[in-house]
Order: sequence, then structure tokens, then C-alpha cells
Amino acid sequence: MQQIANWLLRRRQQAVRLNPDAPKAWSQLYATCTQEQRTAGFVQFCEEIIKAHPGNRHAWTFLHLNAQDESNPFDLLAFTKEIVELHPDNESAWAHLDAAYERREEDDSDLIGFCREITKQHTGNRLALTHLAQAYKKQGKYTELISVCFQLLTVKPDDAQTWCNLADAYAARCKYDDAISAYEKAISLKPNFVVAWNNLGNVHHLQAQYDQAVHAYQKAIALNSADATPWVWLCLAYVEMGKPKEAREAVEKVEKRLPLVASMLTEELAEKFSTAVR
Repeated sequence: MQQIANWLLRRRQQAVRLNPDAPKAWSQLYATCTQEQRTAGFVQFCEEIIKAHPGNRHAWTFLHLNAQDESNPFDLLAFTKEIVELHPDNESAWAHLDAAYERREEDDSDLIGFCREITKQHTGNRLALTHLAQAYKKQGKYTELISVCFQLLTVKPDDAQTWCNLADAYAARCKYDDAISAYEKAISLKPNFVVAWNNLGNVHHLQAQYDQAVHAYQKAIALNSADATPWVWLCLAYVEMGKPKEAREAVEKVEKRLPLVASMLTEELAEKFSTAVR
């Protein structure tokens, strides 16, 4: 019986190797491994497939399911790091690395260290640099973020998100002229970039350039009128410009989405213009 089980298992494995994207082949292999209590061997087989095919979603799915078993010593994060090292340009491998970090709730410093190692071995690796940028931004390390953004732009100069990240870093360091230029570059590459339009408005707002701020907020609203954030900033800009009518109209839009914030803005208007606001 054991010989028959081994033969069947090898046959199921061979079917997957021949067609690693076939869900039926994976289902049959999984059923056989479960029936024969070959969980450890199944995990090793999934690892084998992923090393050869880093984007194989079936193997990754089974590994993630296996990692949920607390009694199982399988280290998904360590394995995923190994795959990224083998395939540093594979976006799927990096996506699973993100999932593994999220599952483990690891500190970003570990990810930063790992990405640095990848960039040492593979200079200019876009995915590693992108993850570094995200981690530095999350930690508020804007000097490092600026440096990484410049490296990314060397690799991919037309990436709107990188220009926006660079602008955010400049704004955080109060380099407003540089921030405006970077936001405008991001928008030129991606005209419907709502976040860039809104952040550009914020920078103009901070410099009391209210006409430009209003223009940017209105662009953000035109692209996504359901978002309350630019309506809030638009109201505050109108307050600074001494335009109570326009400010109240903006508050009405906020009230539908963020009643508590709208109430605070109403109080601000009442104090600023010393009039009753309905």
C-alpha cells in the first residue's frame, strides 16, 4: 500500500511540474498529501515550485495557508526573503514578502535592512528601492527618502508616485519650492493624481498662496468629489481669503461625509466672521 501511495504522490507531483498553473493538478496533489499525512513534503514541494516559478499563485496560496498553522514550524518570512533574493525583479515575490511582514508584524527596520542588502547585490533594483521609499516615508525619514527617490528616478524617471513621494519629503522639510516643482512633475505625468493635487494645494496653503491652493483643491475635487479632505482644505482656504459664502458652501459638502469635522468648521466660521451659520 505504501508503494502505491508513493507512486500516486509522484504522479501528482509530476502533473503539477508539467503544468504548474493548473488548479486541478494542485487540488489532486493536495488531497493526496492530506490523505497520506505528507504535509511537510507538500510544503517542500511548494517551495520547489516557487523557486522555479516565483509567481505561481497556487503554491503561494498553500504556503500561506500552511503558515497559519501555529503548530507548524514553517517560517514564511524567511522563505519569502530567500525567493526575493533569488528573483529580485519578480513583483509577485515582493508582494508575498509584504504579506509575510504584515503577518509577522515585523518592525520596518528589518525590511529596510533587507532591502539595502538587495540593492547592494543588485544596484538600482526598482522593487527594493520602492520598498525602501515606502518604509522611509512611513518612518518619517525624509532625508533618506529624498535620496532613495533620486535613485528611483534614475531607474524610472517617469514614475509619478516617486515624484509625489519626493515632493512629500521636500514639503516635510519645508522646502516648499522644491515640493511644488515635484508635485507639478507628478501631475504632468499623471493628470488625475488626486493625492498630488491635494498635497500641492496644501503646500500653496502653507505659503498663503490661497488662489493657487484653491485651484489645486478644486482639481482634486473634480477628480474625486466623494473625498471630503479637499473640501475641508478648500473651506479653510476660503476662510483665510475672507470668503464666507464659499467657505459655507464647502462646509455643506463636508457635512455629508464628515459631520463632526463639519461642526468644527462651522464653529471656525462663526468665530472668524462673527455671523450665525446655519
